[in-house]
Amino acid sequence: MRLIVLFSGQGGQTEEHLSELRADAETRAWLPALDALRSNDLASNVTAQVLISALHALRWRRLAPRLPRPLLFAGYSLGELSAFALARGLPLKDWLALAARRAALMDAATAQPSGLLAVQGLTEAVLRAALDGSGCSIAIRNGDAHFVVGGASTALIELEHTLPTRGARRCVRLAVHTPSHTPLLAAAQAPLAEALAPWASGRLSVPVIAGIDGRAQRDAADAVRALTAQVAQTIDWSTCMDTVLEYAPDAVLEIGPCNALARMLAERAPELPVRAVDDFSGDTAVVDWLERMAG
Repeated sequence: MRLIVLFSGQGGQTEEHLSELRADAETRAWLPALDALRSNDLASNVTAQVLISALHALRWRRLAPRLPRPLLFAGYSLGELSAFALARGLPLKDWLALAARRAALMDAATAQPSGLLAVQGLTEAVLRAALDGSGCSIAIRNGDAHFVVGGASTALIELEHTLPTRGARRCVRLAVHTPSHTPLLAAAQAPLAEALAPWASGRLSVPVIAGIDGRAQRDAADAVRALTAQVAQTIDWSTCMDTVLEYAPDAVLEIGPCNALARMLAERAPELPVRAVDDFSGDTAVVDWLERMAG
């Protein structure tokens, strides 16, 4: 079976996912602070990035022995680190330490309250014109009229009011408090490259799509360069989805939290079997679905 696996980014984490992590003994051993966390802690950048990475690791550990070898990994924002960690074979301790370091560097590079705004209904040219002079930038390109914008909170509040007057049909603040994937985080790139350097050699066990340009990478050095760049550079998830489709998978599985990537890809290719782990009642249901797709 030709399987591609996607790893989600921030924004969809819930108390239910926290409970899933608490129920696993190995995860609790690496994250002893789990019991002290509450729902309102899940929006913290460092907490969210570490917990989502741990969730990716846990779900992959449970599912991988029951799945065919994937053709390709792709990760959205933080999810790209998870894709790399698995393809490079990072120990969980180092993987979670990198997630925490990445989040801390992003926070340290942000001089003022900031965040992300999802915008739908505008072309890129119209959106760029609207952003001119605002200090905000396109952080993620999800489609021809589907973007995420990053910047200072005050500027994003203004854009929430002005973009609908230019034709935006939807403007929604995301549960992320850093201007991820914008030039405002350029100061995080060099120290992140240093943190990733010990893993920047060798071949990847599974190719990983670079979020910034949609290329399928097979060497760890290339993947590390892309991971370093994407902190302060626009993620072109639209092109990443095109790459997924070029590989002609039989099925695509998103390892959450949430199912946002599965929904976006299903809109792009309605005939493609694509689901998220969060869509199912448990691991056996995931495996049963994939077996049905395999015929």
